[in-house]
This record gives sequence, C-alpha cells and structure tokens, in this order.
Amino acid sequence: MTFREILERIVLQTPGALAGAVMAADGIPIDELEREEGSVDLTAVAVEFQRVLDQARKVAGALYGPSGGGLEELILITSVHQLYFRQIDDEFFVTIALKTTGSLGKARYLVRSLLQELRDAL
Repeated sequence: MTFREILERIVLQTPGALAGAVMAADGIPIDELEREEGSVDLTAVAVEFQRVLDQARKVAGALYGPSGGGLEELILITSVHQLYFRQIDDEFFVTIALKTTGSLGKARYLVRSLLQELRDAL
C-alpha cells in the first residue's frame, strides 16, 4: 500500500478530516492529501510545529529516560482545527488535520490500525 492510499483511507474515513500528510523529521512532506483544497497548509504547520515536536520528545526523554519510551502521539487543538501527530519511526511522522468538530478518536484509531502499513511503505 502506498502513502497516498493509506492517507486516503484515513482522511476519507474520518468524519471532519481535512488533510493528512506523511512528513520527514525535518518537516518536509513525503506525501500529502487534502480533502478540501486550501483547507489547511500541513507543510507549513509541520515545519513550524517540528520545534514543538522536538521539545516534546525531550520532555518525554527527561520524564522516562532513554529506555522508558519515546513520544508516540501529540495532539494540538485550536479554535479552528485539531492537529494529530503520530510518530511512524524516528525519522517520519503522520499528521492529520481535522475540523474542530471532526472525529479525533476515529483518526487516532485509523492511524494506529494502519501504522504497520505506514512503516512498510517507508
């Protein structure tokens, strides 16, 4: 399964999902899918949010140490969108943008259920 096919399954099956992307650790998109053109610029979000992800990883490391587990998920909820970030591995993550009324639980479920397919596509 390709990244595009996986993103289509997640975005199209999640009520209120606007877009999805697979990103490299530096915020560069590997593949993206927008349900509604121009609804959210995930590339810009990921590049800017990369610093927050780096800090969250440091916090997780400080709390649990190197063998205690790293950052797996991060959720940002604003007055306009919900943004869900999930680590695929050390170098890649998937991002899903949803409306504020979107089903974040469904997005999380679908990403978790397709995580191995995402890893296999790397």
